[in-house]
Amino acid sequence: MRYLALIVLGLCCLTTQASDPLPADIEQTPPDPVAEAPARLIFSRDNNAPNACDIELYVNQQVVAKLGPGEHTSLDLPSGELSVAVALSPDGYCGGRGPDVAQSVLLRPGETRQFAVVVEPEQVFLAPVID
Repeated sequence: MRYLALIVLGLCCLTTQASDPLPADIEQTPPDPVAEAPARLIFSRDNNAPNACDIELYVNQQVVAKLGPGEHTSLDLPSGELSVAVALSPDGYCGGRGPDVAQSVLLRPGETRQFAVVVEPEQVFLAPVID
């Protein structure tokens, strides 16, 4: 009987405390989640290319930039898995035909990755730059 009275008294105290209002400096609902920081991809091309043709940079099968010899670009992109590729530009005498092979890149929020655009007489590709 004594235990039953203690349990009932404890439950009454808990329900009384649960109905008390929260202090003014405590939010009742959680704040909206913070958007994840974008990731950054940096692409660069050296001056020693075998030709002066521009290179098109593709992200998820869309052209996002053109790079000439010695140029570079930086892209802020959403984190997650992306497809990246490069190809000779179809403009001018170069007559590129679009990317042959795409690479899959997995980016974490806030991560920065660098790639070098490598141009050889018969091919164009991306090589990761390791710090």
